[in-house]
Amino acid sequence: MMTSQSQQHGEPVIALLSGGLDSAVSLVKLEADPRYHVLRAVMIDYGQRAFLQERKASSSLAQYYGIPYQVLTLDWLKEVLPEGLKSESDIDNPTEIYQVWVPNRNGLFLNIAAAMAEAYGAKYVSFGANVDEAQAGFPDNGVPFYESMNETLKYSTLNCVQVMAPVGDLTKIEIAQLGKTLALPFKYVWSCYEAGDVHCGKCASCQHLKRAVKAVGLAIPFADDTPVPVATL
Repeated sequence: MMTSQSQQHGEPVIALLSGGLDSAVSLVKLEADPRYHVLRAVMIDYGQRAFLQERKASSSLAQYYGIPYQVLTLDWLKEVLPEGLKSESDIDNPTEIYQVWVPNRNGLFLNIAAAMAEAYGAKYVSFGANVDEAQAGFPDNGVPFYESMNETLKYSTLNCVQVMAPVGDLTKIEIAQLGKTLALPFKYVWSCYEAGDVHCGKCASCQHLKRAVKAVGLAIPFADDTPVPVATL
């Protein structure tokens, strides 16, 4: 277990942490930056198929870095989940945006984190936006989205909470390389939409992850590959 040193200095941040590659590297980048410290890592349970895997990943990362951790449950959001994320669905290994798009997910999560930030005296919230998903058709990963969120939060929070996207200007390969450089424990990362023992390797999120980790020489097991023991990571 690594104990966080950033708690002693820097601006406090509420970090959204799903346990996926982008939010995990965002977390470790903030931990390595003396200008900030992560006050709390927050994971959202909105009925997603891989909730248990995401909770294990995010809680393990928070524990590893010695960061307070909290799971928030949004039961009502389960009613509007796309088929590709529902626990009971005929769609396996979703690859299309419409199969995994949750209405206003990032906007909703960031507003929740902003409310928490204001209550706890933090000025910033962070999330794992990235270039590849912004270009792939997820507008809530692009710069215009979080810049507009910042304008809105000037009016909805008294301390003018601001959104940070620590890896928002990076591709998945660049994010994986940064995580490798910062010694992120990749054995805790879970990016898959499915709820298996290892990443399925077929869903859209796994395809992004697979290209990234292979490009930078990391070993993560995928169900459609020869498994590599996580202990070697």
